[in-house]
Amino acid sequence: MISISSLTVSRDGKKVLSEFSQEIPGKSATLLSGPNGAGKTSLISAIAGTLKPTHGEIAISGKNPYQSTPLDLARCRSVAPQRRIFTLAYTVGEVVNFVPKSLRIGDPERIYSALGLDELWSKKVTELSIGQQQRVSLGLALNQNSDFYLLDEPFDAQDSHFQHEILELISDLKKTKGVLVVSHNTDALHPYFDQEIVLT
Repeated sequence: MISISSLTVSRDGKKVLSEFSQEIPGKSATLLSGPNGAGKTSLISAIAGTLKPTHGEIAISGKNPYQSTPLDLARCRSVAPQRRIFTLAYTVGEVVNFVPKSLRIGDPERIYSALGLDELWSKKVTELSIGQQQRVSLGLALNQNSDFYLLDEPFDAQDSHFQHEILELISDLKKTKGVLVVSHNTDALHPYFDQEIVLT
């Protein structure tokens, strides 16, 4: 479970979330929606431990992300940001295996196949399209064996085929893990999710 209590988050001196409280269960898929500027990415960043809140408490599987070792934090959550910038010409296979062996899931082939990464395996990540790079980023996040997966706009720049494949992966993941997904386009997504949090 992710437990959030009285969370206040600011960016550049501007308050983007105020006194926000929520419990997000494990073994479920939760959709996080709301208009631009509502604080979706800031909330994901705060949960991930990369944007320290100005007030309030967060616990992932009972652990405070700001008081955890990097290893414990990696076991608690894995993050696919809205846009991961690749600047070094590693191959796709090298990138998704940046995850230390001790933290990898046991059988990543289903993920790689669903995301079309097996066909890109030997290509340089810097030479890929934005949509392909986003799928590599998602594959990297999902290769990490964590309690929760925090996925920020995973459907952006994807055609209908890969949107469907990502949704199917989420359906598989939620059987054993918690999944929190940010998306601004929620109309067709509700059947795949157990609950929705709407930020206003």
